Amino acid sequence: MFLNFNKNCLYIPRQVYDEMLAHAEQSYPHECCGVLVGSALKDRRVFSAHTVTNVNVERAKDRYDIDPKEILMIDRQARAEGLDILGFYHSHPDHPDRPSEFDRAMGQPGYSYVIISVKSGKTASVKCWAFDDVNDPFKEEKLKIG
Repeated sequence: MFLNFNKNCLYIPRQVYDEMLAHAEQSYPHECCGVLVGSALKDRRVFSAHTVTNVNVERAKDRYDIDPKEILMIDRQARAEGLDILGFYHSHPDHPDRPSEFDRAMGQPGYSYVIISVKSGKTASVKCWAFDDVNDPFKEEKLKIG
């Protein structure tokens, strides 16, 4: 589903953020991935991050792929609770927290993409990215933790 949210800022509670970082570090040297669920009624607030399996076993060190069935299941659960999928997160082992060309090609407009750079097994940096139109490049989105 296309969500046309105001792309000013994504709010993530500290506990959820810490869970995402732990997932990225535990998955190193492979990419981890997850789905961000929350509400965009007043602002864009994440309530939970659902860890999912990176089904790209051939290139797990530099690519992630989420089974569409997992996304559908998470989306149905979110909607039953009056929430939406706001975006996704994944890690970049030993690479910057900037989207790759592959990330852009696979991305969908209207969602936030949190990228966690993990160097030698430890979180190095985290940034959030978004785009609104299929022809737009990724733009950095403000990320507020707390």
